[in-house]
Amino acid sequence: MNIDNVALVRATNILPYDGILKSISNSPYLCKKNSTEFSFMISDLLKKLGLIPKPDYSRMDEENYLDEYGKEVARIIKEYLPYSSDYNSMILFSLNGLCPDDNEHGFANNTFSNKKCAIIEPLSNHIDDVISLVPTDTAIKGDVVLSSDSVVLIDKNYYDSLTDENKKRLEGLNITFFEGNLEIAVNNFLKNSNKYVPEKLSLTRNNNGYIPSDTSEEQIKNINQIANDYNKPQVLFFNILSKQNDDLDRLTMVDSEIENSKLVEEYYLKRFLEVLVSKIGLDESFKNSNIIYDKDKMKQLSDAINSYGIDSYKQLVDSYNKELEDKRNNKTLETPNQIIDSIKNKHASNEEIVNKMITAMENGTLDTDGQPINDRALNESFKVMGYAKVGILIFTTIIIIISIIIVGILLIK
Repeated sequence: MNIDNVALVRATNILPYDGILKSISNSPYLCKKNSTEFSFMISDLLKKLGLIPKPDYSRMDEENYLDEYGKEVARIIKEYLPYSSDYNSMILFSLNGLCPDDNEHGFANNTFSNKKCAIIEPLSNHIDDVISLVPTDTAIKGDVVLSSDSVVLIDKNYYDSLTDENKKRLEGLNITFFEGNLEIAVNNFLKNSNKYVPEKLSLTRNNNGYIPSDTSEEQIKNINQIANDYNKPQVLFFNILSKQNDDLDRLTMVDSEIENSKLVEEYYLKRFLEVLVSKIGLDESFKNSNIIYDKDKMKQLSDAINSYGIDSYKQLVDSYNKELEDKRNNKTLETPNQIIDSIKNKHASNEEIVNKMITAMENGTLDTDGQPINDRALNESFKVMGYAKVGILIFTTIIIIISIIIVGILLIK
C-alpha cells in the first residue's frame, strides 16, 4: 500500500456545487446554538412558563425515551433562539471508509450514515493541504477544490428534488447515484475501484481508527508512513481545537479556531441584543454581549423578556432570523472569516490610534511622520491631560502649605 491507495471520504448534506467544498469559515453560515449562556437563560424561562414538557419518569426504562425527550426539548428551545454562527477553517474527512455515527459511541450527536451525499477524493491530490492525518479526523485547511479524480455519491431521490439551477451547478462532476444506506454505497464504491480497500472505522482510540480486520493493520502502517513521509501531524480534531497535543508548532495555522469561534458567536449575540433590547425597554448596557457573564443582568434580561411576552419575543426572533436567512439567500450575509477580519481590522485601527497618541505625547504634537496632528479627539485629550496636570499641581501646593502651617503651629507650642 501507498498514498495512492488512500481515499478521502466526506459524508455531508451540502453538495459540492461548482466542484468546491467550502469550510464553515468561508460560508455564509447560520446555526442555532443551544449550549450557550443565552440559550440556557431562554431554556430556564421556557421551563418556568411551562413550555418545556416535564420528563415522564414512568418511561425512563424505555430504550429510546431519554434520547427522544432530549431531542424534543432541544427542538422547542431552538424555536426561541436567534441565529448564531460558528468558525471552522478546516474540512474533515475520514480515510477509506465512512466516519462512524458519534452517538453510537457516546461522544456527541453527529450522524453521518443518513447523509445524502459522500465525496470521495484521492488523498494524494490534497496531501500538501492536509493539517492532520487521522483515519477519522483528517483535516484540510480552507476550501477544497475537487479534482477530476473525485467521485460524488448522491442519493437519487435527493438529486431528483434539486432545482434545475442546482443540478446545472453539479455538471462536470463525476456523480454516482445510490439508494438506501450511504455506508454500504461508499464501501461498494471503494471495493469496486480496485484501488482502495474499504475499512470500518472506529472512534475508540485503542483501535487506531479502524475496527480490526485482515487489512486494518497494513492500512494503519500505510497511513503512519504517509504522515512521516510528508511531515504531517496525527492529531484528532478535538485535540487540535483544545491544543492538547505535542504538535502545536506544526499547527500554528489553526491555533485560533476556538478564539475566532467565540468572537463570531459574540458578534451575532450582540447583533441580536441590539434589536431585542430596544424592543423590551432595557438600557444600552444590555446591548453588550458580555452580559452573559453577569448573572444579575441575565436575570434582568429574562424578566424583561417575560414581561414583554414570550409570544411577542418569539415573533421578534422569527422576524430577525428571517432577515438573516434572506441575507444568506441573497448572498449578502457576511462569512465568519469576514467577521473576524472586520474585528481584527477594528482592533488594529484602535491600536494605531493609541500608538499615534503615545507618539504625539512623546514628540509634543507631531506624529511619526513629523506631520501636525489635527485629530480633534487627540487634541481634546491633550487639553484634558493639561487640565489634570494643573489640578494636580494646585492640589500638591495646597497640601504643602497646609503642612507648613501645621508644623509652624506645633513648633510654637
